[in-house]
This record gives sequence, structure tokens and C-alpha cells, in this order.
Amino acid sequence: MIGGTDIVFHGPTTSEDVDLILRTLLVKWPDARIQAADSLDATSLRDFRLLAPVPVELIVYRDAASLDSWRASGATSENQGAMMHLIANADGTTIVVDRADSPLAWLARDILQPLSRP
Repeated sequence: MIGGTDIVFHGPTTSEDVDLILRTLLVKWPDARIQAADSLDATSLRDFRLLAPVPVELIVYRDAASLDSWRASGATSENQGAMMHLIANADGTTIVVDRADSPLAWLARDILQPLSRP
């Protein structure tokens, strides 16, 4: 996302962690669409095969209309809060959002919180 803000969890990330992130996001965005960062194909997050292998890079849109808007117009002020870019590898997880102080950034922080380990 051009001009986005990184919300970062430092520490080992597993496929199970990615699964937890996506399941949590599905509760917040029940009509979400997801695509691999290197693909144009998107699917319903409900239909997505969870337990994605790590490393993984995914783009999640709030719903089909958000996906269409991003594809048509890119990072406009109207749709920036409707997409997250998830990057997970063995060293950590980053969720790229619109702005550090946005509701989307707080959602990303909430999603990453369960990954914190003692």
C-alpha cells in the first residue's frame, strides 16, 4: 500500500498464527476478500484455505466492493481503510494499513495482540 503504515509483531510466526489472524479478521470483516500478493485472483475469506504456509504475503479487502474499488482506483481516501496487506515470515508479522492513527491500524494491533508470547 503506497503511503501505508506498518503494524509489526516481532517474533516467530507460524502457519497457526496466520490462521488466527485471518479467523479474527473474518469476525470483523465477514464479507472479506483475500488474494495472494502475487496473484490477481481473489476469493472470499470464508472459502480461503487457512493454515497458509509461512512465509506468506496476502492482501485482504473488507468486502467485494472494496476489492473492486481498489482495483479500479487504487489508494484513494475513500477506500484506504478497507484493505490490509499481511506479510508473515519466520521472524515476524507485518500488517500494512492506511495510517498509524486510523481505526484500521487499531484493528491490526488488536489482531496481532494474541501473537504476543511470554
